[in-house]
Amino acid sequence: MKKILYAALLAVSTLTATSCRDEDNLPFPKTVEYPVVFTNVSASNGFKIAEVQGTGAANARFDIQVEGDVSKVDAIEVYRTFVGYNVPATTTPPTAPVLGIGGPTVLLRTVAPASGTVEVGIDELVTGLTRPSGASQTGARVALTRASLKSNEGFRFTYALKLKDGSRVDYSPTFLNAPYSGIVAITQ
Repeated sequence: MKKILYAALLAVSTLTATSCRDEDNLPFPKTVEYPVVFTNVSASNGFKIAEVQGTGAANARFDIQVEGDVSKVDAIEVYRTFVGYNVPATTTPPTAPVLGIGGPTVLLRTVAPASGTVEVGIDELVTGLTRPSGASQTGARVALTRASLKSNEGFRFTYALKLKDGSRVDYSPTFLNAPYSGIVAITQ
């Protein structure tokens, strides 16, 4: 009798424990898929050096393409980073300047979560960005100006998603390659 009572008690406690189990999907949590933002830039969308170094309006544009379900996305934040040459070192023989990415990544603007064209002026781009003033990309930095821009330099655009629940998905710095980011270049 004692064994039967013990077996019944064990069966009831086992059934009770399994019926209260919380399904937490361990060891793999549920995945959530968010849209991906792609950049489409063509050479004709860039800046001309004469326009950039002049005083008139210099505008460029690039297309963003959003793929995936945007129902949870409130807005897309577009960020910019300067891609430019360092000042070459004074050595014998002289060191050539090196093109590199450095300096701050600054918010350009917030756009609707839809595919479309972003048009931007050079004055808006240079504000808040810096360039290296020494022989490497890691030295002291000075404010970027229209006059200091050179041919083959440019601006890299990256993105973050602002979600309706208040959280965000930041695509940089892990998405620094095309098509997840794009560079609008300054050409001759």
